[in-house]
Amino acid sequence: MLVGVGLNRQVASRLAEHRLAEWRRLDYAQWRLMLDDSESRQVVAEDGKRYSVVSSAVDDGDGRIRMFVAVDDGGWSALAPLRQDEIMRSDGSLLD
Repeated sequence: MLVGVGLNRQVASRLAEHRLAEWRRLDYAQWRLMLDDSESRQVVAEDGKRYSVVSSAVDDGDGRIRMFVAVDDGGWSALAPLRQDEIMRSDGSLLD
C-alpha cells in the first residue's frame, strides 16, 4: 500500500491563490498584455515537495480576461492538476 501519495490539495490551493493574488495587483491593460501567454514555475512548498505552477491568460469574451492557474506535484496530479481562475472585466473589476 502506498502512503502519502497524491497531491496535497491544501498546499496546491495556497500556491494557486498566491499566484492569483500577484495578478490582482495588476490592472486590465497589464492583463491584456498577458493574453495567450503561459508561464511555468517550479516551487518548493512548505511541505518540502516541488510543485509545478502553470499560469495563463485567455480572452473570455465581452472584454473579459480569464487567468488560469494549474498546480501539480509531478505525480499523477499532472494528469488532473488543481485549477483555479480569476476573471477581470474591461473596467478592471474582478468577477465574483
